[in-house]
Amino acid sequence: APLMAAAGFHASPMSADRVVSFMDQIRIFQDQVEKLNRLQVDSAEYSCLKAIALFTPDACGLSDPAHVESLQEKAQVALTEYVRSQYPSQPQRFGRLLLRLPALRAVPAALISQLFFMRLVGKTPIETLIRDMLLSGSTFNWPY
Repeated sequence: APLMAAAGFHASPMSADRVVSFMDQIRIFQDQVEKLNRLQVDSAEYSCLKAIALFTPDACGLSDPAHVESLQEKAQVALTEYVRSQYPSQPQRFGRLLLRLPALRAVPAALISQLFFMRLVGKTPIETLIRDMLLSGSTFNWPY
């Protein structure tokens, strides 16, 4: 219920079929988050997992997929080394972390946008906002 409220679910009427589908997607997403919680993923592991997921050489329209693949490999090596040094008593941890990625990638981007960005950006696709920010050429000083 809190995720549905945060997504503005009550503000945009949907058909019964769409409601069922949306709720199924939320359940799948919550299951994935719970599995990560059970692994007790720390901030460094989370950052490496995000980088591995972001730097995918299979994405459409890349001008240099080899470079992107290199970045993904560097993130994976960083995760390997970090897990090995921080969790030496858990030799299976690295594999368990990587096994979460396919399931997380299966969560539809539209669901993530609906849940976490709808109140912020409305119906504007998040991809459009990111592209516009990148193309604007202005620098932005992050508060952290």
